[in-house]
Amino acid sequence: MRFDAYSSLLDHRLRNAWLYTLYLDPLNFSSVARKLYVNPFTANFLVRMAIATELQDAARKELLKRSPYIDVDDLMAEANNAFESLSILLGSNLFFFNRETPGLFDASVFAYTHLILDVKLGWKHNPLEMHLRRYSNLVKHRQRLLEAYF
Repeated sequence: MRFDAYSSLLDHRLRNAWLYTLYLDPLNFSSVARKLYVNPFTANFLVRMAIATELQDAARKELLKRSPYIDVDDLMAEANNAFESLSILLGSNLFFFNRETPGLFDASVFAYTHLILDVKLGWKHNPLEMHLRRYSNLVKHRQRLLEAYF
């Protein structure tokens, strides 16, 4: 039960802010998403344009399932609340749920925190990084997993 409650933080609050930041923020779409998910697949301008439009439309549709409009401030506030809850859950432990080794939940959190903090991706506007950096234990958790497994 507890795992499910915290998983919903990732699946909803963090994911929604992630979708906006990556696909709908025009600066990031050009500098990050297009580079990762559009350009490598074809050199054809029209196909690239179609793929880009599909990715952005899918993100927009997903976000509009929860509200009649996309409120960026609300998305970022919810992401910050999720980071705060995750930080409290992790506390001073090395891994979530006081495990001795990382589990699936640690990997799920890392999937977001690593990409949010990865400056090599070329983020142009990353409010999620600002929110995440407030929680040093989450930043250290990401670094610990990065050093141990990558």
